[in-house]
Amino acid sequence: MCKYDVAIIGAGPAGYTSAVRFAQLGLKVAIIEKDKLGGTCLNSGCIPTKFLWQAAKTKQKILKSLEYGIKSTIEPINFQDIINRKNKIVENLSKGVQRLLESYNIEIVKGKASFKSSNQLVIKTDNEEFEITADKIIVATGSISKSIPNVQFDHIKYIDSTDALNLTVIPKNMLVIGGGAIGIELSSIFATFGCDITLREIFPQLLPNEDLELAQEIAKGLSRQGIKVEVGCSDALQDENKFEKILIVAGRQASIDELNVSNINLQTDKRNYLVSDDYSTNIKNIFAIGDITGKCFLAYTAGQDGINIVEKLINHKIEKSNDPIPKVVFSFPPVASVKDCEFDNYQNIVYGKFLFSANARAQIEFERTGWVKVAVDKDSEKILGVWIIGANADELINIASVMIKANMTVCDLSKNIFFHPSLAEMILGSCEQALNKCPDLPKSI
Repeated sequence: MCKYDVAIIGAGPAGYTSAVRFAQLGLKVAIIEKDKLGGTCLNSGCIPTKFLWQAAKTKQKILKSLEYGIKSTIEPINFQDIINRKNKIVENLSKGVQRLLESYNIEIVKGKASFKSSNQLVIKTDNEEFEITADKIIVATGSISKSIPNVQFDHIKYIDSTDALNLTVIPKNMLVIGGGAIGIELSSIFATFGCDITLREIFPQLLPNEDLELAQEIAKGLSRQGIKVEVGCSDALQDENKFEKILIVAGRQASIDELNVSNINLQTDKRNYLVSDDYSTNIKNIFAIGDITGKCFLAYTAGQDGINIVEKLINHKIEKSNDPIPKVVFSFPPVASVKDCEFDNYQNIVYGKFLFSANARAQIEFERTGWVKVAVDKDSEKILGVWIIGANADELINIASVMIKANMTVCDLSKNIFFHPSLAEMILGSCEQALNKCPDLPKSI
């Protein structure tokens, strides 16, 4: 029986990040993974989705080349070729994770883990069963797709996001149930490649927790792509027989069933996520990070959890994270947002907006659709939130996130010189617009 200082269950962003950091500090580490290294993000989430989005974006760029006086045509697209290239990128990145882990002498254990005791795990593979022990065990098993009531995934007609990312032929039509980020992104991608998409959301707006104006702009963009958007839809399956594929992206659920947590009385909540406080569970040597805590379903926050758990266990400190979290949806055009964690507590907020059509760089790139909107505290001039819809929103939002994290005011921002012509100038321009709306507010610019 092998003995480790730390055993980590799950080799996604949370798991492999923490494994590397523990190993850097000299601990003997095992990481257990039943599937592919890299987790959902790398294998069936962020990375393959963004590859397909980039492929769709490239097609759109070629079709717009006439704007520059360049005539071009596109040969009929073999979607299988695109999927093959996507798979190669994913494979290479997964091998990169493996090389990273091996470079720190981290033991990679392939198989399904379950608890035998609080410090003992049973590992099952196709061919054998064995046990390992560890002083500390970290659960980072992530989450999986959730269906809707009375519908089971058959992975043929009723598919989840993983199935969608592995389709080798574009369906004639597809119903997408769920107007969150995943539903919007996959709708945009498949519509670009010729699929007739209907997108249905039960809530009154797409991205239910997002800024209403931004959500409405996304709906307009999807409609321009020919996507039929229906919000406030209480019966998403009303005409299910007319669709070749039904993609259900109605959220995530805990990936914990195989762990046998009841065997050691490891506490879960009513949604089956592990109950944790600053990564600690009700068992003193078992910890939870990433999606399995049910708190945030983003690869980059999971990776930060992986760093924080090491700080907690090695340096015996945990910083309460109150950082702004940038969020991006890869639609056409992309949308992004970030806001101060205490945003809702501010009373005197003013908004400013700058249109892409008024920006020189956007004109040059023929990306005139969209805007940048900011929220500024009227009393302190502190920048509280930024919402962007338009080209490169996914990159621009990182600037906004740093601004908010640094508690920058409009005055602070104005002291920085922005390259011209750039899309980033719109962030400063929108701040100016916010101040100009308030004649009684002293101008910082």
